[in-house]
Amino acid sequence: MTNITAEKIKKSALTLFVEYGYEGASLTDIGEEVGIKKQSIYGHFKSKDDLFLQVMNQVIQEEILELSDYFYQQKNESLYNLLYNFILHLKERYISNGERNMKFLLKMMFTPPNHLQETVISRVFTYYKKLREYVEEVFVSHEEILIIDAEKGTISFLNFIDGLLVELVYTNIESFEERFNASWEVYWRGIKK
Repeated sequence: MTNITAEKIKKSALTLFVEYGYEGASLTDIGEEVGIKKQSIYGHFKSKDDLFLQVMNQVIQEEILELSDYFYQQKNESLYNLLYNFILHLKERYISNGERNMKFLLKMMFTPPNHLQETVISRVFTYYKKLREYVEEVFVSHEEILIIDAEKGTISFLNFIDGLLVELVYTNIESFEERFNASWEVYWRGIKK
């Protein structure tokens, strides 16, 4: 029963952190979502910070598995399709109604709680490091069609998607799509022989 309740608390907390941010999601609201009193949360988590960081750790672990699945399933695709579809994959996951992990990860990556900023950023880099490894493997395996080496290809792609993700988080889907459509072909022509 204890593990089930702890998982319910984390699931509720994830939803509320996505919707209201760290500051706006109270333990009282989280408890109400689960059907328990705020005090009962302390039987599972030391504090709101502890709950938040456990949610973050779980999200990062799940998102690393998501990266692994994506790059494994797409390994036989052309470089163009693999990179292009990855951006669309991130967008679709972010805008999906039932999806919380990608929203949480991106929002906390760009606007972590002030007092947890250092911890959050170091944990997000666990995800980002794994993303970089997967992207670099892709560039290494397609280096013969590139005018740049795999390392520069990796860095340029990560910079490219960083800009798009900022657009997704801070503006809206229309702005993201406009930016993506306007810049993708220019980006692609800039790296391919």
